[in-house]
Amino acid sequence: EIRAAGAGSGNPIQNINDVGIEVGGPLKRDRLWAWGSFGRQDINVGVVGFYANTPTCRPAGVSTANIPKVLDTDTLRDCLASDNTLLNNYNVKLTAVPFTNNRLNFQNTWAEKVRNARDASDTRPIETAYRQKAVDKSFGTFGWISGPSPIWKLSDQHVVSDRFLVELQLAHIGNNFTLTFQEPGQRDIQPTFDIPTEVWGRSYNESVFMRPTESVDLNTTYFLPDTLGGDHSFKAGYRMRWARAESISHHGGNAIARFNTGVAAEADVYRDGWTNYGLDTHAIYLQDTYTRKRATVNLGLRWDRQTDEALPTTVPASPIVPDLMPAIQFPGADSGVVWNDISPRLGLNYDLFGTGRTVLRTSYSMYFGQLAPGQLAGNLVAISQVFVRHPWADANSDGFVQANELNTNTVITKSGAFDPTKPTAFTSPGAVDPDVKNDRTQEFIVGFQHELGRNLGFEVNYVWRKYDQFAWGNSGDRVGFTSSDFAEFTLNPTNCSAAATCAPVKYFAPTKTQPSAFIYTNIPDRYRNYNGLEFAMTKRYSGRWMANVSLALNDAKDYWDSPAAYEDPTNILNTTGYEFAPESGGSGIDNIYTNSKWLVKASGMYSLPWWGVNVAGNAQFRQGYPFPRAIQVTNRGGGLGNVNVLLDPLGETRLPNVAMFDLRVDKVFQFGGMRVIPSMDIFNLSNENTVQSQRRIMYSYNHGTGVGSSPANANLISSIISPRIIRFGVKVNW
Repeated sequence: EIRAAGAGSGNPIQNINDVGIEVGGPLKRDRLWAWGSFGRQDINVGVVGFYANTPTCRPAGVSTANIPKVLDTDTLRDCLASDNTLLNNYNVKLTAVPFTNNRLNFQNTWAEKVRNARDASDTRPIETAYRQKAVDKSFGTFGWISGPSPIWKLSDQHVVSDRFLVELQLAHIGNNFTLTFQEPGQRDIQPTFDIPTEVWGRSYNESVFMRPTESVDLNTTYFLPDTLGGDHSFKAGYRMRWARAESISHHGGNAIARFNTGVAAEADVYRDGWTNYGLDTHAIYLQDTYTRKRATVNLGLRWDRQTDEALPTTVPASPIVPDLMPAIQFPGADSGVVWNDISPRLGLNYDLFGTGRTVLRTSYSMYFGQLAPGQLAGNLVAISQVFVRHPWADANSDGFVQANELNTNTVITKSGAFDPTKPTAFTSPGAVDPDVKNDRTQEFIVGFQHELGRNLGFEVNYVWRKYDQFAWGNSGDRVGFTSSDFAEFTLNPTNCSAAATCAPVKYFAPTKTQPSAFIYTNIPDRYRNYNGLEFAMTKRYSGRWMANVSLALNDAKDYWDSPAAYEDPTNILNTTGYEFAPESGGSGIDNIYTNSKWLVKASGMYSLPWWGVNVAGNAQFRQGYPFPRAIQVTNRGGGLGNVNVLLDPLGETRLPNVAMFDLRVDKVFQFGGMRVIPSMDIFNLSNENTVQSQRRIMYSYNHGTGVGSSPANANLISSIISPRIIRFGVKVNW
């Protein structure tokens, strides 16, 4: 059944090597210490639908989705390509005591991450996957060199008195890396994209990121006993942080050839992007932990100041349509907005019976979002990578986009920051609301903890959160364009394949062209709520065993409470008041919508009374993630892009529940001052093959032509749980 649904080779971990060494000790007694380490992880995994590009593994005329149905099992496994991640980490730390009551620390880390196939999936074959590596900018050139990204920290801690402690810290984070093509020649090759199946081909794009951050932190702690009937522990601190985010973006061949089931349909024409944003933040916090008899009160206040700007840069013209997307010289811009946010903290712990065994606790906190470089100023400029989608007729049938094959009089959709009527303008059609507020989270927690017996404790916590003050996305709130500018349509899919799941849906199309002008502002009547109940029992190690068991019940709901909260009404009825389930992001993971309304975890360890052997286990049970089945509607007109219309309220249709068991056995051997610990871990002990994600587009419908059909990969599995893995290791301490 799994094989028939496209996952014939599973998600195997093909091989992992994890090695490391660390050495440390005194260089001068009571004055100077040194420590260093090296760690290397070489991780090779298989990905459902990700096969080597050979005649055997991807025979002509057979899509990757159908390969499990036409190849035998052994060939299929041999064909499974590797998604390799190589992590190298080098660490050095020096600690010195230059004089009494003072400690000086310096730590430097060089972190390197290299991947051969980031974003690999059943829709992203090897030729479209990224190569990822760390980079540094070469002095005096425009080139780039590979190299680990540095992270260093210098801190000085001084004990002023037995009540007063001060620490100053300086830090730098490099965070430079690139996502590039598999082969250098692909820079000039246009990728292909099949609209119904969302399968890419031929090439993809390249992005270079430089994100250095510098920070200064000053933290103090002051103890004040027996004052106002109790003891005080005061903490105060100040932070300055400067961050820069420079990004260079390039699509292969500066265009995407878009096909509808193999037929040329549209083309996205790109101009490269070169952005450089600066971020300036300051923060001050004050906190008092006041203890009196059975009660401990925490009072805190934090102030954050955040602002960003766009720094000068140059963007080259599009080589395909240089007259429509010419080069621009950008002198820089400031958002004009400064966020000053004050966040209160209030907490109370109370020992009910004065025995220290039963404690009630409650807290209220407010948090504000962390401004990203360019989050505000980026709305004012048109220097990022932008595109315009035009109808495309492949006149010479070569599968590549040429300027004379484009209908440039028709704009299907485009980047919000680009105005085709002012192609050389470095300012976008957007504006930033001077009164726009930072996004906010309010949190209330109440909990109960009780010691049931010696080394055995139980707790229960209720958590409430409200998220609000959201801002519109990259295109902002379109000026003069509201939810009333849409008309409702009903679609009854015909020609639906047996593999797909289809049903009538309602969607909306614009009644007028979407304007270019937009404003980055807060969304009215838009918020999200979270209610959680957590139970946990902990047995600390005694009598040769320890254990932890927990149950979490989660309820996260999304709300758009009025037509002012959205422009496009499509999907509102299936999302407002239903589960919040964001698509997973990071390291190329896609098509997984995280939300479980219940989760059970259990772990424990037992030391056998003979042979010095330890046996440990871990179990996890959770509700399956949502499966947001949808019907895709294209060509809605008015400058809008495609929309995936949900078949069900979000969270009501889910993938199977997950049950996972892991086991570990280790033994300690003592040889004088040396300890040798061999171990064996078995992950997914019962070899579960639970589905983690499926391709969710069941039907693709062209609103303009009235023609639709099911994509070839409808309902096909895109990931399952990795099969049983046995890992052997040894650790040596001396």
